[in-house]
Amino acid sequence: MSLPTSLALLTLTLTGAALAAPKEPIKFAVTLEQMRGHYDASLLNYRNGDLAMAAKHAKHPANELYAAVRGDLTPALQQKFLADYARINQTLAAKKPYAEYQKVMNTFYADVDTALATLGAARNDPKFAAQVIAQILENAEHEYEEGVQGGKVTNLAEYQDAISYVARARTWFDRSARNFPQRQRDETAGALRDAAAVIARKGDVKTLEKAVDQAKEELGEISGVKQAPKSSNAAYFANINRLLAAAKAHYAGGMTDDAEEALIGAYLENFEYLESPLAKQDKALETKLEKTLREDLRALLKSKPSAQKFNAAVDAALAELKKARALLGE
Repeated sequence: MSLPTSLALLTLTLTGAALAAPKEPIKFAVTLEQMRGHYDASLLNYRNGDLAMAAKHAKHPANELYAAVRGDLTPALQQKFLADYARINQTLAAKKPYAEYQKVMNTFYADVDTALATLGAARNDPKFAAQVIAQILENAEHEYEEGVQGGKVTNLAEYQDAISYVARARTWFDRSARNFPQRQRDETAGALRDAAAVIARKGDVKTLEKAVDQAKEELGEISGVKQAPKSSNAAYFANINRLLAAAKAHYAGGMTDDAEEALIGAYLENFEYLESPLAKQDKALETKLEKTLREDLRALLKSKPSAQKFNAAVDAALAELKKARALLGE
C-alpha cells in the first residue's frame, strides 16, 4: 500500500532533516564559532587599517576550518558558505570601505546562524551550551599560550584569536546563562571576567589556565561532562600518526573529503598543541611541520596526485614527526 503523496513528502522532509543533523554537534558548533572569532578579528583589524592582519585572520575559516564542518552542512549551506568566503575575500582584496566589509561578513554570520539551527533543540539545551563554552575557552587558552610570552605579544594573530574566542564564549554564556543554576552561573561569569582580564593585561598563561579551568569545572557541573585531563604530547603524536594513516587510506579509497578532514584533525586538534614545546627545542622543525600539516599536504591533496605520491608526502611528514617526538622525549 503506497503512502499518500503529502505523507510521503513529509516523510522525505523529515528524513532529510535528520540527515542534516551534525554528527559531532559540539565540534560543529565550536568550529563555527572559531570561524566567527577569526572574522571578528579580521573586522577589527580592517577597521583599524591593518589590512595584512585582517587578511591573515580571514584566510582561516575557508582554508582550514570549512573542511571540518563541510560534511555536516546541507548542500545549500555549502554553496552559501563558499559564496560568502569568496565575497569576503573579494571585498578584502579590493580594499572596499569598512561598511562593505562588515556587510558581507554579516551575511556570513547569518548563514552560520542557519547552520547552527540544524542542531535543533540541542542548541538551546544548557548542557550542550556548557560543553560548547568550555571547548571554546580551551581553544582560547591554547591560542593565548601561542601568542604571549613573558607579558609580551609574540604572535599578534594568536593573541587576537584568544581575545575573539573568549568573546564568542561570552556570547554563548550570555544567551544561555538564564538556564544555568545560579551558583554555576555566577562562578562561570566570574571566571570569564577573570580570563578576559588576564588576556587584556597580557598576564601569565598559568593565571589564564586557572580561570579557564575554573570556568570548565563549573560548566562541567552543568553539562555533567567533567574536565578531561589535558592530553600528553605522546597522545598528540599518536593521534597525528593515526589520522595521517587514515588520510592515506581514505585517499586510496577515493574518499578525498574524508582524507582532508583527517589532515585537518591532525593539525588543528593535535599538532597545534605541540607547536609551543617543539618551537622551544627546534623552531625550524616546528615551522616546517606546521606548514606541512597545515598547508602542504592539503594543497597536494587538492591537486589530485597519485596515491603513491600522496603516500610518499605523508610518509615524509611522519619521518619529520618522528624527529619531533624524539626532541620532546616521547
